[in-house]
Amino acid sequence: MSTQVVRPENFEKAVQKALAEYGDIVLEKTEQAVKNNARQTVSALKGSAPAGGSYARGWSHKAQKGGAYKLSETVYNRTDYQLTHLLEKPHPTGGGGHYPKNKDYTGTIARIEEEYTNKFMEEVMSKL
Repeated sequence: MSTQVVRPENFEKAVQKALAEYGDIVLEKTEQAVKNNARQTVSALKGSAPAGGSYARGWSHKAQKGGAYKLSETVYNRTDYQLTHLLEKPHPTGGGGHYPKNKDYTGTIARIEEEYTNKFMEEVMSKL
């Protein structure tokens, strides 16, 4: 880091320039963290998917469009999206049973979401 002498009449411009540079750094590091976290979340969901096959392979993420400072990735199941709700919140079936029969998977998506939300916050804080 270089030290520069700033004259009082240029102080405002120097502070604005420093804040703009810092804002660019924050934006870049946060964008990297968002993409990295989305990839890791998809990988975790694929690994813990109870109904293998196309459901497990269907997990994906995509960037959401927004303003200059709107960073967002959506994690979703592109093939069997209907199963995500059924596996998270079991439902009674017409024949008197429940779906899914094995309730060990209930809440898996919510647990992974919470885990990776915390990891995202830690990653952003450590980079800044």
